[in-house]
Amino acid sequence: MTCMAPSCPRRTPRPDRRALLPALALLALLLAPTAQALKSDRQQPLRVNAQRFVAAQDQHITKLYGDVTLQQGSLHGAAAKGTVYTDASNKVTRVVLEGSPARLSQQLDGGGEMHSTAATIDYSPATETAILIGAAHVDQPGRGSYSGAKLVYNTGTGAMQGEGGGGGQVHLIFLPHARSATPTPARPATVAPAAAQPAHAGSGGQP
Repeated sequence: MTCMAPSCPRRTPRPDRRALLPALALLALLLAPTAQALKSDRQQPLRVNAQRFVAAQDQHITKLYGDVTLQQGSLHGAAAKGTVYTDASNKVTRVVLEGSPARLSQQLDGGGEMHSTAATIDYSPATETAILIGAAHVDQPGRGSYSGAKLVYNTGTGAMQGEGGGGGQVHLIFLPHARSATPTPARPATVAPAAAQPAHAGSGGQP
């Protein structure tokens, strides 16, 4: 019999578990541990080296050629050529590395070192971001690896963003959880049997 009275309790429809799966997967991704970048890097000076450079002072642009390297603390970059952009006060706003591929690495607070490659790496010291474009790939120890047409790596926090580009996909590989070793059950202690005690002769001759 169906209850039609207002006092009858209403049955709350149960959510479809299949509809919740994408949301749960996204939540798990957001809660995944982030490989923290070395925080002391942001306090270090930015150094750029090359075999040859051409500076256009009026445009605040400097072109670099041959064995171009970038260093800021533990952050290291390398490429065949590059471009340095400065503002009106001569502060570096961008360093663009180009190579086949260009490379960028950084030590992490928890140990290990991030390694990345791309056709172009656009690094901004002010925003602490490196934009990797063209066959971009990033390896983060303890977390996994990422590949795509474009990846954005935060050199201050280690956070990542990415997109496939042109309808392509990004590829994320997460490391499995390390299994804890199964403890070996303790063996019961073995007690050695007591040695037989010799019979004592009585004081009266025969036992």
